[in-house]
Amino acid sequence: MAEHYDAIVIGGGHNGLVTAAYLSRAGMRTVVLERRHVLGGAAVTEEIVPGFRFSVASYVVSLLRPEIVRDLELPRHGLEILPLDGTLTPLDGDYLWRVNDHGRTVRELRRWSRSDAEAYEEYSRLMVQMARFIKPILSVVPPDQGRPNPLEWLPLAGLARSFSSLPRRLKDTFIQLMTMSAADFLDQWFETDPLKATMSASGIIGTFQGVRSPGTAYVLLHHYMGEIDGAFRAWGIPRGGTGGVSLAIASAARAQGPRSALRPRWRESTCAAAGQPGSRSSRARS
Repeated sequence: MAEHYDAIVIGGGHNGLVTAAYLSRAGMRTVVLERRHVLGGAAVTEEIVPGFRFSVASYVVSLLRPEIVRDLELPRHGLEILPLDGTLTPLDGDYLWRVNDHGRTVRELRRWSRSDAEAYEEYSRLMVQMARFIKPILSVVPPDQGRPNPLEWLPLAGLARSFSSLPRRLKDTFIQLMTMSAADFLDQWFETDPLKATMSASGIIGTFQGVRSPGTAYVLLHHYMGEIDGAFRAWGIPRGGTGGVSLAIASAARAQGPRSALRPRWRESTCAAAGQPGSRSSRARS
């Protein structure tokens, strides 16, 4: 018997699952079709070694929009974020340890370079200012360029006004972040190679580019835009791995009742109904 849906989401990654959950909340009968046997896309936890489960792609949480967490009541569906204390860079006979405690990090940097410790204070203040300017952009719906509608461009007009009101130094920094490489941007601030290497690595996460690639400086800002439970600049690890994020979103989508169906399928084209692996109630074609 044929099934009818108002919306079909192709791909059960965390973005697809969020989309499906909101469509279902809006009263649309929605189905998510996922090629793999597990939901989550890059945000999955899998047993790649017998007895041990790993976050196999995405590994931390910070840019998950707080309004999505609230709207979908994700904690009620099992989402729990454990704070990430910091990063350790091991070196031959030494180390560089940056933690969430800004004062302790500055003291650690002073061990390497007094100049870098002072620069880190100023750098952090500047990046926080830039993050506060850029972060609201993440919630702006981009206009459809193929269908000119002046109303869709109004949010961008507000952004332009905000940019024009920035001090000259912040405008210059914004342009540098959008155009420079992470390594070149950090070279302007610091002299210690382990510090620059650790920080520039943050500028290429998920970009498939190198630390000298133009534009990667912007990604450095992501580490100042993160938010966990209202704590600005916070990063965390989901209990159960990043698959825990996807499972919570999937649970929120299923909670909408009969309006939503999540269907990961096995490679032999066995489809799992409502996200329960192993069900042979439906068939999927390649």
